[in-house]
Amino acid sequence: MYYTNNNVFELSDFAIDANECLEFRRGSMPPVMLDLRSTDEYHKSHISGATSIPSEFLKDRMMMLPPFGKIIVYGGDDDELTGESLKQLKEKGFEQLSYVRGGYSSLDEAIRNSDQEIRLSDIPREEWGQKIEDVLDKKVRPALASDGGGLQVVKIENDTVFINYQGACNGCASAATGTLQFIKKSLSATLNHEIEVIAA
Repeated sequence: MYYTNNNVFELSDFAIDANECLEFRRGSMPPVMLDLRSTDEYHKSHISGATSIPSEFLKDRMMMLPPFGKIIVYGGDDDELTGESLKQLKEKGFEQLSYVRGGYSSLDEAIRNSDQEIRLSDIPREEWGQKIEDVLDKKVRPALASDGGGLQVVKIENDTVFINYQGACNGCASAATGTLQFIKKSLSATLNHEIEVIAA
């Protein structure tokens, strides 16, 4: 009789390629993207919407991550090093985990070569408002409406979107924290551009 030992960690069980990762990001609920590289590397260039937690600080900062939902990690070119961080997350009870084979460089290349990815910085400024509204209509407003809420864009200045909450979202405690982060990550990930969101 054969059985599988579920306590054995196999890095290959969690591997996805860069294009699979981009498919997850284009979904209605984008995953948490976790950048395990150094802070300096992150500030030079990173995947828009990703959270920076260098691998050496991961153990102490895991409480910053949501306990449920999809988490995709990426590091540098060393997948084995990324795997060590992934194993730490698994041991702490995080379940929906994946890592990107080839790390940041493979993701950056996939974004640049994809005809399905929008790069806001490549689009004329006068078209930014419509692109931002499109993302809000597809990914954000339906989620807010399911709880009786909504939002309106007041203005866009540079890389900052100012919004007003409507309905149940107006005055809701989570609107100032979790909901705002959800909106920011949805915009940044879909448009491949870091966007700040402020409730006016």
